[in-house]
Amino acid sequence: MATSSLTIAARTDQVRVARMVACAAARRIGLTDDAVEEVRLAVGEAVGRAVTRHAGALLDEPVTMRMTDSESGLVIEVEDRSGDSAQEDSALAMAVIRGLVGDARLQDRPDGTQVLHMSWAG
Repeated sequence: MATSSLTIAARTDQVRVARMVACAAARRIGLTDDAVEEVRLAVGEAVGRAVTRHAGALLDEPVTMRMTDSESGLVIEVEDRSGDSAQEDSALAMAVIRGLVGDARLQDRPDGTQVLHMSWAG
């Protein structure tokens, strides 16, 4: 099992970087082309959502994406630090993510960090 992290500035132009890195991880573990496309779309929505939440909270903190690959598949977590002050207006993004990812869930931490956990079977 290997875990990699990517920390990017909370800017929309950085979403593309996150998508490319996630696709490379998905290809490396042998996900099908259709699954790689799902990863690309879901990560774009997830990182874009985190960037939007940071902007709504006027937060100049980076967004972190962690990727863990193993024989059983790929897990990607997108973390934002927007806290309670961020408006939750990302229902469409979550609907898209849940449509693409069978296992997608949000975790709110006491420090205001929110982690979006997504996984794909290998």
